[in-house]
Amino acid sequence: MKQALRLLIIDDSPDDIELVRSSLSSQGYRVESTAVDTPMAMRAALNRQEWDLITCDHAMPGFNAPAALAIAKELCPDVPFIIVSGEIDLNLAVDLIKSGARDYVQKNEMMRLGPVSERELREARAAREHKLAEEKLRETQELFQAIVENVGDLVAVLDTEGRRIYNSPSYKPLFREQDIRPGSLSFTEIHSEDRERIKEIFHKTVATGVGERAEFRFVLKDGSIRQMESEGRVIKGADGKVSRVVVVSRDITKLKRQQAELWEMAATDFLTGLPNRRYFLAQLEQEMARVHRIDRHCASVLMIDADHFKQVNDTYGHAVGDSILIHLAVVMRNELRKIDAAGRLGGEEFAIILPGADISAAKIFAERLRKKVAGTPAAHEERVISLTVSIGVAAMNGSDKNGDAALVRADRALYRAKEHGRNRVEIEV
Repeated sequence: MKQALRLLIIDDSPDDIELVRSSLSSQGYRVESTAVDTPMAMRAALNRQEWDLITCDHAMPGFNAPAALAIAKELCPDVPFIIVSGEIDLNLAVDLIKSGARDYVQKNEMMRLGPVSERELREARAAREHKLAEEKLRETQELFQAIVENVGDLVAVLDTEGRRIYNSPSYKPLFREQDIRPGSLSFTEIHSEDRERIKEIFHKTVATGVGERAEFRFVLKDGSIRQMESEGRVIKGADGKVSRVVVVSRDITKLKRQQAELWEMAATDFLTGLPNRRYFLAQLEQEMARVHRIDRHCASVLMIDADHFKQVNDTYGHAVGDSILIHLAVVMRNELRKIDAAGRLGGEEFAIILPGADISAAKIFAERLRKKVAGTPAAHEERVISLTVSIGVAAMNGSDKNGDAALVRADRALYRAKEHGRNRVEIEV
């Protein structure tokens, strides 16, 4: 059964509009489309209903792709936006992708439109699921913050040397009685690596009369460690001098764990565990900065695509397809050095950064990886499924404006590898 596709086409050529429709229809989609060629008509279409995909010609009389992309980002930022054009300047294409377009397809390569659309639709679904998970985690985090701000806080009243005058009952389950009795120093239970820093903050609060928020670690009576956040407030005597400091501390261990999980979710592809597209591209720019900054530093980037992946999905189902992608990620990860970085760009497309590798070394690595994948079939339940990859390799040059330039070259090399029969490596300097 064909997959329904709500498609908004931005083009003024009836022939080209039909080309887009027929191309996607022939590649497995039941297309429900509307075509517009003005900003007003585009806004009306976006306000009228939801869309799964937007394709756009790069230039029309009175309208162009940058303007259409700006409207799409304003009204439907989560809908994939793909440039479909006869000819387009490579720099313009790169700028559009950096601005939010997902890909570009030339009209003489319309067989790419189906796989590109499938990849971006899958990526959009994953993004929606990730957003829901992120919102749920944020709600949990806000609920936790509301609880710790009102229940179970640790309250201590200290003299100006940090000795205890009073502890709230919430201290008793956590610390030994002799460590928290009145007159004892309040810094004893603080982790040794944090103790001097917290002492300095405390004495500064006494000296200035202004409290500071601080994070540190408590070592509990059972030896366990808790992440804490505290803030001191001064009490002044009749002479106007600070005589007491009230310190309120709360346990933020769970909050810190949630923040770490949230960061990992934001940076990680949920299926393969590899860095996702956004985080990988950030790593690519960091490596490009090293190429620019360090004389004679070289690096290369690989674009990797699983061959005939759509056929695997159509034959065995998406569950098997997912297991194939997980298997491929494991094989890649096992071949990497510690300094290398791999990422899933979307769908069946992966990429690898090889710091310190010139184009020759990168090609040798790519060939080794290609052979390893071909020689390591994937197992799913009782099935053993052979898998091959096509790989495009490009050097990261000091003349490149940014990492995207090298990635575009690697992508061109990848498509040559696929055009020349797949299961091969192609390079572009």
